[in-house]
Amino acid sequence: MKYTKQHLSLEQQAELLLSRGLVADKQKLMECLSNIGYYRLSAYWHPYRVRRDGIIQDEIVPGTTLEQVWLHYRFDRNLRLCLLDAIERIEIALRSRLAYHHTENASPFDYARSSYFPHWKDYDKKLARLGRPAGNKLNAIDFVEHFFNKYGDCHSIMPLWMAMGVTELGFVVHFFEHSEKSVRSRISHARGLQNKTLPSRLEASNALRNECAHHARVWNRTFRVVPAIPSFTENKLWSCSYSVELGRWIRNVSPSPDQETLFFSSSRTAALIFVCRCIMRHVAPASKWHCRMQELIDSFAAQGVDMTKMGLPPHWKSHPLWRED
Repeated sequence: MKYTKQHLSLEQQAELLLSRGLVADKQKLMECLSNIGYYRLSAYWHPYRVRRDGIIQDEIVPGTTLEQVWLHYRFDRNLRLCLLDAIERIEIALRSRLAYHHTENASPFDYARSSYFPHWKDYDKKLARLGRPAGNKLNAIDFVEHFFNKYGDCHSIMPLWMAMGVTELGFVVHFFEHSEKSVRSRISHARGLQNKTLPSRLEASNALRNECAHHARVWNRTFRVVPAIPSFTENKLWSCSYSVELGRWIRNVSPSPDQETLFFSSSRTAALIFVCRCIMRHVAPASKWHCRMQELIDSFAAQGVDMTKMGLPPHWKSHPLWRED
């Protein structure tokens, strides 16, 4: 099918939305469309579109206001910033520990051998980005330029602790995944995680970071790259269920085949929020990040944002994985 939609002026865009049922001041709506763009803003009125016989229509649910749509846009923006705060700390801690463990008993330049990770395809091409060739954007960084100006006669690539500070997170995640088991275990255990769960959590965090950095919607998303959730035998806290009778989360004695043991889907935003919380306990134990996240969610939930859309259950704040104790 050929795409036939044509350019619409801001006024035409506003009139189209008003004709479909959005309640708004036309001038204010045009200002929002000018600053945000029709396509980006459409993600936040999408939940308000009429559904008829299970099919989403172009019309907007009667009574839906621009303020409601804008509220969800604001929440999503603040949610991205809060998530980036946690991911930054997790990422920096990972970079630091990888550089430390790989150079503890070796030269900081050993990683520069293309055979350092024999099972990593195209590793040599990745390394080329950390060298001095003309046009390498990393050379524009002051300390990188200083290193090559001073030591470039002997070294064509920077030491690992420097490289870990400037390369993209995707490279860092793959560096961790290809590291020896002993290194992966030491880093995982230092974060209170098992060796086999951290790689998927890092990959999921990297995917989330990219979404946040590109200002994509994260509030009511279903993610393709999902973090590993520990099995019942590995960590029973992830299999808690809420007892209405007792008014608290309880640890199941054993997993039941006819009961959903996970309290949210691992593909929803809530799972990533809880993963960040669990890792932050170890990389930044004094941080009050979880308090800021909780305050953010509480504030916008009170204004009408549906938090179940991102997988949060009603009693999520009292869950043992979230509480401070």
